[in-house]
Amino acid sequence: MELLKRPRSSLLSATPRDRRVMAICGDTQVGLWVVRSLGRAALKVYAVCRTPGGLASHSRYAAGAWAAPMSASDPSFIDQVEALARRLDVGSIMTISESYHLALINARDRFEPDIHLFSPSKDCFDKAIDKDYMQKLCVRLGVPVAKGTTLQKLMRPRSREKLRFPLVLRTRNLHEMSGRSVWKAAYAENEHQLAELHESVSDIADNIVVQEYHPGVEDHVQILMHEGQPFMVGDYIGEDHMPLAGGVTVQRVSCRHEQLIDDAVRLLQSINWQGIAGVQFHYDPQTDEYIFLEINPRFIGGLPTVIMAGFDAPFLLWQSHFEPHRMRRGRYELGLRTRILGGHANWMLGMIRGDQLPPGQKRLGKLAAVGRFLWNSGPWTRDDTFWLRDVKPALVDWRHMAGRLGSDTVDIIGNPDGKPEPAETPR
Repeated sequence: MELLKRPRSSLLSATPRDRRVMAICGDTQVGLWVVRSLGRAALKVYAVCRTPGGLASHSRYAAGAWAAPMSASDPSFIDQVEALARRLDVGSIMTISESYHLALINARDRFEPDIHLFSPSKDCFDKAIDKDYMQKLCVRLGVPVAKGTTLQKLMRPRSREKLRFPLVLRTRNLHEMSGRSVWKAAYAENEHQLAELHESVSDIADNIVVQEYHPGVEDHVQILMHEGQPFMVGDYIGEDHMPLAGGVTVQRVSCRHEQLIDDAVRLLQSINWQGIAGVQFHYDPQTDEYIFLEINPRFIGGLPTVIMAGFDAPFLLWQSHFEPHRMRRGRYELGLRTRILGGHANWMLGMIRGDQLPPGQKRLGKLAAVGRFLWNSGPWTRDDTFWLRDVKPALVDWRHMAGRLGSDTVDIIGNPDGKPEPAETPR
């Protein structure tokens, strides 16, 4: 690992071991807010980023920082993480993405009980990321879910599977992809488009879920499960996305939809989930109807929104293990709007270019798109990285995103090397 910010030796000797945390936080806003959350609570947090441009490495709340450019599946990755954790004598490791969680889960016996891993059990993790399993669980529990099947089954000759167009296609299990990149969402509005999509992924068709498309917006529920119960919940809807057809939420607004929260809790309880998870739904504000989409076994991409609205998820997760008697629920502010500045600029440009939209969505006119972007430049919309107490990460972030202005891909969200952050991998 490359040293980016040298920790002061006095901090190591003066700070109790359980208050020293290694955060494997990647390069984006999610990892930055993990570091900010833990650091402002007077924990000593040591950031491991992917590159020297990782936002967390520039935060004043990082007591030290390193760059680990290798993939989490690289055999040397876990060796280097363990060596650094032992050298820093940390009490725990917290991370942000499925790939990092999986690497730590598979090496759990190398760390625990000496070093606590804030990662789910292997059984819970496998169930949560398996869309086919979760769809069947929804049917059993009576949670609304789109009718669907795998692409392989749907495209079999004389298949009995009948689905209504338009259809949405998603990856069933990311960790069976062996590094292959696929879309977060692809759409087929007729048989011809479905056949073209099948041809492009025919070798992995058993790992692609096809569901009937339902209109609405993405609704994300971040939940901290503690001792089998939801300790605190943060809910938001994604107003704008990049790419437009289905990608990262680049503008969000906090909300509270009780029915969705109740179903999210029931799903997590059914797989005995403990710790942090994000549950994603498709919600139609016009009809108040919704369907379950997936469970994200981690901090969700809108973590900056969740924290700024009052749910200090990373610190509460740390407390749930080390000082549960001190955990306190905060007041969750509704209607708080935040955005990724560069991502939202590219959303505006995508609208102007005429990029593909999900089925049934209306395109804003050029002036309306520009007006929406400018209106959200006011103080009523907060930036995901800018914070007066910790300004430098925002300056670094804006410099990164300026170089990607005009991109029509997911890589406008602050990834310095042009590769998607693991936590934001297209699904």
